[in-house]
Amino acid sequence: MEQHSPVAQAPSIPDWLEPGTPDQPLVDQSLSQRRREISRAHQEAMFDCMFERVLGEMVKGRTLKNVLDSDVRGVEYEAFFRWIKRDAARMERYKEAKELRTEWWAGRLVEIAEADDSVEDVARSKLRIDTYKWLMGADNRRVYGDTKLVEISESISIRAALERARARLPAADVVDVIEVEAVGDEVMQAITNDPSSSDEGDES
Repeated sequence: MEQHSPVAQAPSIPDWLEPGTPDQPLVDQSLSQRRREISRAHQEAMFDCMFERVLGEMVKGRTLKNVLDSDVRGVEYEAFFRWIKRDAARMERYKEAKELRTEWWAGRLVEIAEADDSVEDVARSKLRIDTYKWLMGADNRRVYGDTKLVEISESISIRAALERARARLPAADVVDVIEVEAVGDEVMQAITNDPSSSDEGDES
């Protein structure tokens, strides 16, 4: 008589490894959303803590990208800049730091210009000076831009200026613009109705 060995039963699978159903999704959406909110809050708190230091480094002549690249926390430039732009007060302070940085760059221009360069270094120094000048004009256009903005606090009346100019001219030389236009219309009408003008046009 043959003897059969007992069949080993497969081990049970934990509930968290069981395939999900429409009523029970694999990933708890609310938990995932909560994790994203915590991560975002942690990131914004970190950005807020380092913001003052970043501005201080920018005033010393460094760019935002250069400051973030040297940070050991590996902050992404795009994420940090978007965080700055989301708040008007932060964006205004960022622009102020960029303007103050141009003063530091102005000092660097003097140092480069007064340095004892060799013939080979002259072209390199000129490139650095031109680069600094372009950046200064872009970040602080009011002071270092090629186009100077002139603020006018008084309003100028063009009508009053024309009246004064008209009063200085002799009465015989003053011709009303409307009368000139009327005479011009009459001349054009006469030319149009003149048969000789059409004949000359046919001969040509």
